Formats: sequence, C-alpha cells, structure tokens
Amino acid sequence: MAKKKKQKKAGLAKRQKNKLQKKSAAKRKVQAMKTPQRRISPGKVKQNLKNLPSLVFEPELESIAFTAEEVNQAIAEHDKTPDQIEAIATPEYMDKLLEKLQEMRTRFGIESDANKSMMVHAILYFMEQEEAPAYLNQIIVAMFYRILAKIQEPEHEIDLKELNQKLEEYDETWTDYLQEKMEVAGLSDMAQGGYPMPSEDADDTEEELSPLLASPFESLVTEFSDYLGSELSLDEEARERAVEDVEVLVNDYCEEKEITEIEDLKARKIRNFLEGWFVRMMNPTKEDMETMINSLDHFFQFAASKEKLPLETTEGIQKLFEDRSALLSSFDA
Repeated sequence: MAKKKKQKKAGLAKRQKNKLQKKSAAKRKVQAMKTPQRRISPGKVKQNLKNLPSLVFEPELESIAFTAEEVNQAIAEHDKTPDQIEAIATPEYMDKLLEKLQEMRTRFGIESDANKSMMVHAILYFMEQEEAPAYLNQIIVAMFYRILAKIQEPEHEIDLKELNQKLEEYDETWTDYLQEKMEVAGLSDMAQGGYPMPSEDADDTEEELSPLLASPFESLVTEFSDYLGSELSLDEEARERAVEDVEVLVNDYCEEKEITEIEDLKARKIRNFLEGWFVRMMNPTKEDMETMINSLDHFFQFAASKEKLPLETTEGIQKLFEDRSALLSSFDA
C-alpha cells in the first residue's frame, strides 16, 4: 500500500493549532470568546523577559542614556542603590523614556521583529501600572548599571550576560529594602522583578500568562536552554526549536498526565509519548519526529550531565534513543 504523503510542515501547524485551541478553551471558562491569539510558549516568554535589558543597547535608549555625572551625583547623595536609581529617574526623564519606547514599538512593528516588540510591550505595560516605581523598572535599573560599569571600567563595554548578572545581584542584595520601599509607597502587591507580558487585552494578561509560567519544569527548561548555548554552542534557531520540542513533553504532555517531577519521566513514558501521544496530538511528519527525538536526546543528556535524574533512569532513556530506527519505523511503512 502506498505511503500517504503529508505536507512537509503539517506537524508544526498541528502543534500551533493544538496550543491555540488549548488556550482558547481556558479563556472561555471566564468570558466569551474574543479574537483568537497565538499562544506564546513559556520558553519564549521566559527568554524574552531575560533578554529585555538588551533594549538599552538600542539607539533610541542610547540617546537618553544617563551620564556619568548624573550617576556619580546620585551615588554621592544617596547610600542605597534603589534610592540612587529613583533619584536619577526624574519624572521628566520617565516621560522621555516613555516617548522613546513608543518610538521603538513603532520601529519594531515596521521591522516585524516579534521578539523585541514583545519586550517593548512588556516594559510599556509595566510602566502603565499606577505609580510603577523606577527602582523596579528593569530598563531603568539596567541603564543605571550600564553607566556605572563604564565609570568603573572605562575601556570595558558591559554585555547582556553581565547586565543580567548585575540585575540578579541587585534583586538579591536589595530584596528587603525594595519590599520596604514598596510597602511605604503602598505598592506591596506589585511583584518585585515581575515584568508581565501584555496581550492585546491588558486585563487578560495575568490570566493568560499565569498558567504558562507556572510549569514545575520552568526553571529546568531555562537551564536546558542555557546549556544548549553555552555547552553545545547551538545557534539561536536550533536552541529555540529544541526548547519548543522539550516544552511539548514537559508542559503539554506532563500537564495532561499530571506529571510534576522529572524523575517520573522514565524510558517507558518517553516511548509512550513519542509513539503515542505525540503522534496522536501533533500529527508529526517524519522530519518533526526526527527533530523531536534529537531535542529530547539533548535534554536527557543535559539531565544526566547535571545529575537531574538517577543513573539507571538516564541509561534506560539513552538506550531508547540509540534505537532511533524503531521509533521512526511507522514513518517508513
């Protein structure tokens, strides 16, 4: 019997359709259905939030960068970094920042740069919240540390990785003081370090993103994404596809099967996922299946190298991936 041919990207289209339907079903529980929107994967949201400080390197924000004199004056007048940031980000400066961000939103829209558009929308959404303080504004904090680094090392230009490290240190060092400042200002409900991604309906943002970011595997997937870049040196496109594939397993499949621990993903469940659930739910092409196997192989090699799983579990999964021809046999019939 002749093999039934599938469209080359049928599996990917099915995957996106499935995600959109799942999101829409959740929204119908609380309100009438509105215009469907493409579901943003947890990995994509997380990655764009992580990359958000990179906006300070864009020409619009470089044109309003703090000066060394302004930063030094703020340091001289205030002992604590959050107070220094609050002092330098005057209302007049915040108005200029808002104007520049709106210019960037227009530019990224024209350039069809979805990732940077998402970042700009996120920070604009944060700034639209009532009395959103400068000392919690990721862009303001990043701009402050960029100039401070230049003051401390004039010949060195800080990059995104270093900038993110500075932001993490800022949150860790000043957690208690930031909480105190928020309570004094009556902002205790505003999440420190929280920069929500807006949807076309801002009121629905928390509802839409909370379940996406609440996966018990979120931090593990983020660590895996970093591993793909730092240790396997995969390019951005390859990393994104591998992370997306893994999210299908640890988010979509595990959610349905009520799996919350990576230790429960033994070889038998991985085989059931590949030969059963993935085929049934995503209608993959052979190319999709090969890519999924490769992505999961990378993921469980990462899990083994970082000792996320017992040795006997990783050995069983490795044996499964060694016999790829068996996993692909249904596509060769």
